[in-house]
Amino acid sequence: MEVIASSRRPKTRWSRVNMRVLDLGCGDGLTPHKLNLPSSWQIIGLDVKFGALSKAHINFPHRAFVCSAAERLPFPASSFDRVISNVALPYMDIPKALTEIYRVLAPGGTLLASLHPLSFTLAELRKALPKPKAALYRVWVLSNGIVFHVAGRNFGEAFQTERGIRIALQRANFAGVSFRHDSKRWFVEASKQLETRPSAMRDSNLAAAS
Repeated sequence: MEVIASSRRPKTRWSRVNMRVLDLGCGDGLTPHKLNLPSSWQIIGLDVKFGALSKAHINFPHRAFVCSAAERLPFPASSFDRVISNVALPYMDIPKALTEIYRVLAPGGTLLASLHPLSFTLAELRKALPKPKAALYRVWVLSNGIVFHVAGRNFGEAFQTERGIRIALQRANFAGVSFRHDSKRWFVEASKQLETRPSAMRDSNLAAAS
């Protein structure tokens, strides 16, 4: 793990005014700005590309940036209230990344990710057709997307479908899965369920038995 910049020490409790956010696959760091996230939120960017993180640090010197893979997040469990990801999951091992995202989210935390639709992959395939090697790679991406649609698993870059990402999210124990679309990409949101206190479960069981 390589840290590009350090930030304030995180607090143990977070409110709606001051939340801890992981920008997964942050690239140049612009996604929080595009989402109009409050300036009071502590945002940590993570990417595997050191060059992109260096540029992001120049753009946002007050943030922390970490060079690491999403499939092996270098954070303790329940570290973040939100995880955001702008068209980065399509290039990851999605099931492994979702398992790690779930682990680092606090109970009640949410994931918001934008993904590649089938139309994006088909457009890339058409552009690649004059070049046999590039076209062959795009055919492989297309095939990988079909596998993801059926099984919720991928073996490299792929397009995503609602069916496939729902399977992958549910396998990682996410709940509250919802989707929305725009002209270029589509979005999925899901949450980590709140933990149920043992006393509350016991009271519920007693009520059901009476």
